[in-house]
Amino acid sequence: MSRKISGSVEFNSAASLAEGISEHRRQEVLLKTGALQNAIFNSANFSCIATDEKGVIQIFNFGAERMLGYSAADLLNKITPADISDPQELIVRAKVLSPSLRALLSQPL
Repeated sequence: MSRKISGSVEFNSAASLAEGISEHRRQEVLLKTGALQNAIFNSANFSCIATDEKGVIQIFNFGAERMLGYSAADLLNKITPADISDPQELIVRAKVLSPSLRALLSQPL
């Protein structure tokens, strides 16, 4: 009986070690992935703007700052993209894109 308990303890120790190694590896992968995502996100060549469910800007990266001329600190949690958009420009762009959208929506699933 003591042998089973000992074997069980050894198995549990091995399982715990394997679990610890797996968790350590998972953390390493997450750190590397996060670093890559941050590098892309903070790239000056990409504009990234994201909003919450109410449309209020939550993410405004360096590329967006550079391209649009606004500071993230001035916009985050304060305004929506509509507040920094030119309504006339949006109307013109919508007219250009509408035929493409109609064509896409008319295609069978």
